Amino acid sequence: TINDLIVKQWYQRRVRGGFGGFGGGDAPPQPPAAETKPAAPAAKAAAPTVSTDDKSSEEEGEEAPKDDGVSILESENVNLEIMMMLHEQECLISQMNEAYKEFDIELVKLRTDKIQLDVELKNGDLRVILLFEELLLLKEFEKRENFLQEALSSKLADRDEMSDKIEELEEKLSNKKMSMEELQENEKLLYDSFTEQLGENNKFADFLTKVFKKKIKRVKKAAEMDGDSDDSDSDDDWDSSSEEEDDDEDGVEHLDLNICPPGCSQELYDATIVMREKKLDLEEAIQEEKKIIDSLKKEVDALIKKNKVISHGVKGAKNDLEAFQLEKQKKMNELDMIVTLNLDQIQYMQNGVLPSDLSSCLVFHSAGVNQLANRIKELQQEKAHQIRKFKELKKSHIHLIKGKKAMQEKLLGLDEKCQNMMLLKFGREVDLKKLENISTNRIAEELKETIAKKDVKYSRKLNEWDVQINQAKQRLLTSTRDHTGRLDTLNELTKDKQDLEGVLDGKQKNLGGEYSGQRKADLKERQRLLQLVQLQAQEIDALKDEIGILSRKDGHILPPTQTAVPPLPPIGGRT
Repeated sequence: TINDLIVKQWYQRRVRGGFGGFGGGDAPPQPPAAETKPAAPAAKAAAPTVSTDDKSSEEEGEEAPKDDGVSILESENVNLEIMMMLHEQECLISQMNEAYKEFDIELVKLRTDKIQLDVELKNGDLRVILLFEELLLLKEFEKRENFLQEALSSKLADRDEMSDKIEELEEKLSNKKMSMEELQENEKLLYDSFTEQLGENNKFADFLTKVFKKKIKRVKKAAEMDGDSDDSDSDDDWDSSSEEEDDDEDGVEHLDLNICPPGCSQELYDATIVMREKKLDLEEAIQEEKKIIDSLKKEVDALIKKNKVISHGVKGAKNDLEAFQLEKQKKMNELDMIVTLNLDQIQYMQNGVLPSDLSSCLVFHSAGVNQLANRIKELQQEKAHQIRKFKELKKSHIHLIKGKKAMQEKLLGLDEKCQNMMLLKFGREVDLKKLENISTNRIAEELKETIAKKDVKYSRKLNEWDVQINQAKQRLLTSTRDHTGRLDTLNELTKDKQDLEGVLDGKQKNLGGEYSGQRKADLKERQRLLQLVQLQAQEIDALKDEIGILSRKDGHILPPTQTAVPPLPPIGGRT
């Protein structure tokens, strides 16, 4: 074998070159006879380690040491080295076989990885093709989508702008309504102050009321005066004629409303004229506010109508965009989607053989298939349950039919009994529904009448109390205003008192030699100032008392008495 040839060549090289320190050179030394004789059995003992396939090689190996005179030790070393080399050869062969196996395994792995990578690459290519088709489709729909989106955005912006305008106008309208309510409240306060000013049992109450309510020509701008002079004259004539008619209807003597009649207080008449001017001012302001409110209402109504039209347009634009999106999605769904499957995933078999055409197959999720399989069992159970339920309902239906027949027979008997009783009582058949409508409950009707009367009575009382509450609120408002005015006057008088005390203190401190010749005049001036301070202190005390009375509930006081105060000289000089 190859191993034997290798061993033989190695042995020959060792013999030619010598063994260690026992010999060397081309001509080995001749060993003694005693040493050569036992070489044969040693060679024979070492022979089993060599392959026995070729006997001629063994004989040559046995004869070589005999011819060359190799010692036993050398032959044993040779045999040992041969065994080591053989063992190393076996190790190398086993390593080579293992390396072959590992290489084959790695090659199989690489082949499977390559196949998977090829599949993924193909799937990627198919996905790229699908995405490219979707891109082309989206580019085709892009212009139309942008147009619809811009139309929707513009309509939404118009709607928002219109909503902002409506909110702004509504805010203005609410402010105008609040100002109009304030003017109306001021007008009510003016009427209440006029009635309080007239007092009770006033002879000229009707006359002053007519003066107060008289419509007079108001001063307008020059342009309006030139253009509306005829209208104003006609208005004055109408007002005067209406006032004369009112006088004739009331049966009161005709008096000139522009002149204070004898016996009437001139101050009261002048105050009535002033209040009439205020009333006319308030009426004009109220009319202007009404005109502004009407115009704002018209604008708001017009804007609301426009906003409805715009909202309808926005809704239409949204519907168009949704329809476009549905159409685009439909086109996207029509694109072919390629799915890679394993052979074990295909369950579409015809006669136990996979068909060549799989176009009619349906790709479905495995979990869905399991759910459908389970659903078959559930439907079978539901079917059995419904069959049992149907049988039970059928039994109950038969029972109800029997009960219905029994009740119909009972109703027929009751109808005959009712007819006989009506014939005995009324002598003929009577409609019971009409009889129930004709008969009324007197007690209930009487209670309804008493409730209506009490409602009217209590509503009147509530109205009276509301009037009293409003009057009390007006009195509280006027008293609060008077109280505030008196507090202001008190503060002013207190400041004047402090200023005068400071002046007096300064004069007392600055009395020196230059004023020694005028002590009498200074004493008089000081006495006059002291009197003035005392008078002001009295006025302050009187105002405090009045404030205390006004702070109480339902406090009434007379107007304060005005005391004559001597004039003060200038502070910088002397008389």
